[in-house]
Amino acid sequence: MKEELKTGEWMEAAREARRRLEREQEELRVRAEQLEKLMIAFETTEDVLQENERLEEEIEQQHSQHQEEIEQLRQQHQEEKEQLRQQLQDEKDKNTKLEMQLNEMSKLSASVAGKASHEELLKALRVFVNKSKRKKLEKRIAVKEMVLELANANSLMLPEDLSSTIDSLDDEQLVEHSPASNSGLPEDLTSLFTPEAQVLWQRLRDEGFIVDDGYALAEGVSANQAAYIADRMAEKLQIKKKWKLFQQLWGIPNLAQLAGTWQQTGKLPPRSSDIDRLMK
Repeated sequence: MKEELKTGEWMEAAREARRRLEREQEELRVRAEQLEKLMIAFETTEDVLQENERLEEEIEQQHSQHQEEIEQLRQQHQEEKEQLRQQLQDEKDKNTKLEMQLNEMSKLSASVAGKASHEELLKALRVFVNKSKRKKLEKRIAVKEMVLELANANSLMLPEDLSSTIDSLDDEQLVEHSPASNSGLPEDLTSLFTPEAQVLWQRLRDEGFIVDDGYALAEGVSANQAAYIADRMAEKLQIKKKWKLFQQLWGIPNLAQLAGTWQQTGKLPPRSSDIDRLMK
């Protein structure tokens, strides 16, 4: 872990992320304009097809085959129109998300301006994340993605408490714990040991990922693989606070950051396909 992080490197990474978001926002804006033009063109085409249908109804019955073809074209057109409408809505949603990220990026950049040491940067991040707890869910999701991306880009190892706070930002109803909640009391791990979970644990033991007589990681299993196992197992068991539970079970901090790394780069841990197969 880096002991010191130069302000220039941090700010440059933040500016580069901001520039990339701005470029993506501009591309989405242009794409949205193109889709709107296509919608207008399809609506005009629909009017023409409707007029054709009216004229076809006045023709003799012998042209019924042509009427069927026109109906097929109209249905195809309607399907394409719905697809374009959905694409336009998706682009607008992405654009809204990017605007949120840009806004939060500006706030984060202002909060770390002038910070020099590694500890001061972590302190600024902790203050920024704690303030974000009071925001709406969509903004908390944007903050979580942005902070993890910046931390991964700068190889910044986050403390376990900060990592846990960031991981819980996208909970539907965020529960802010009092200082007493960090007193070291064990979390409720029962969701990891249900009958359905025991089936998965045994599969992992049989494949050499978990020790034969418990739930600890077998020798040679990396932290990166552990993060992948936790992610897939939590998805299968529908566990929400996955990182906190698995970090406590295995004593490995920053599982969320490890997962963020292979999710961002697309380079999965070794034997990921084996783990996928065990979770089916």
